[in-house]
Amino acid sequence: MGVLRAGALAVLAGALVLGAGGCSGPDDGWTEVEVGHLTAQYPSDWTEEPPTGDVFTKRFVGQDMEIQISGRFSEDPSASAAFGRLDLPATVGLRGYSSGGTQNATVEGADTALRSDYTFEDEGTTKRGVWVVAGQYPYPATAVVSISGATLDPQVVQHVVDTLTFTKTAG
Repeated sequence: MGVLRAGALAVLAGALVLGAGGCSGPDDGWTEVEVGHLTAQYPSDWTEEPPTGDVFTKRFVGQDMEIQISGRFSEDPSASAAFGRLDLPATVGLRGYSSGGTQNATVEGADTALRSDYTFEDEGTTKRGVWVVAGQYPYPATAVVSISGATLDPQVVQHVVDTLTFTKTAG
């Protein structure tokens, strides 16, 4: 019985290791990138292109979508305060911009995080977008990810949002 139990435990341990192998990373079609405070994943078959505007420092494009990242977005004390730095300029700068409001989000390592879904027009095409803003306190700093496109693959969006991590820094 002891040998059988040890064998069963070995099989269970092997299954757990294989299950852990199911975590996202370069081996399953996702590439991880660290940008300032944020570590994010994007589909490995996407290409890196120069970011648009002066807010973002990294941009990845594929499947008629794009992901842009600002790993050091602002020194606001919370994600909601930093969101205003996105929402207000979008209201006046993006044609047809409509915010879907905000909801609390969970970003590993962040003290505060929120998600905002929105729409806007680009060259006559309605596009969708998602912002995820994460921040730390008591040393205020925020980071943001933007996912946008004419259509958004919900599985890609969910994977990016679910695998974001925020690395805190002191001072």
